[in-house]
Amino acid sequence: MRKVKPLFRLSEFETANYAFLKGIEIHSDPCPYASGASFTSHKELWGELEHRSPGQKFQFYQGFLKKGKPAFAALEEETGAELLPCVECGSPTSAETCSVCRIKAAVRESKAAAEAS
Repeated sequence: MRKVKPLFRLSEFETANYAFLKGIEIHSDPCPYASGASFTSHKELWGELEHRSPGQKFQFYQGFLKKGKPAFAALEEETGAELLPCVECGSPTSAETCSVCRIKAAVRESKAAAEAS
């Protein structure tokens, strides 16, 4: 079974804010196996790049998705699932609106309901 990652386009900061707003407990202890792992230094480099040029991580990721479109098409052929652009953001999805945009809409509705009461 494939992993489902509805928040894959959100930063850790945005994910943490979402969890806070929803009252979801956040586990913040470092991974005991992370010592010496290359992803730690890569993460620091990405953080520095984002600090110096805000939006670069997202632009890189969007470029990755765009250039990876042929791979998505191959996946569609393998699985038979038709991928269409999300009506909100244009990202590939098998639904009319992708899960990230549905979550954003739910957060907006929840926020509006909270402000109204």
